[in-house]
Amino acid sequence: MLSVNNVSVQFGKRILFDDVNLKFVKGNCYGVIGANGAGKSTFLKVLSGEIESTRGNLEITPG
Repeated sequence: MLSVNNVSVQFGKRILFDDVNLKFVKGNCYGVIGANGAGKSTFLKVLSGEIESTRGNLEITPG
C-alpha cells in the first residue's frame, strides 16, 4: 500500500499541488488526469522518489 500525506510541490512561487492526501490500495487500478502543466508527471516523479516534495510524506508498506 502507498499513502500520500499532505504532499505539496512548489517551484518558486508556483504551487503545482498542495496538501494532497491519497491511499493507493493493492488490487485497484488508478489513473492520473488533468490539464497540461497541472503537475501529473511531477506527481508521479514524487511517487517514484525521483524528486522530493516540498512538504508532506509518502508511506510505502513493504511487499
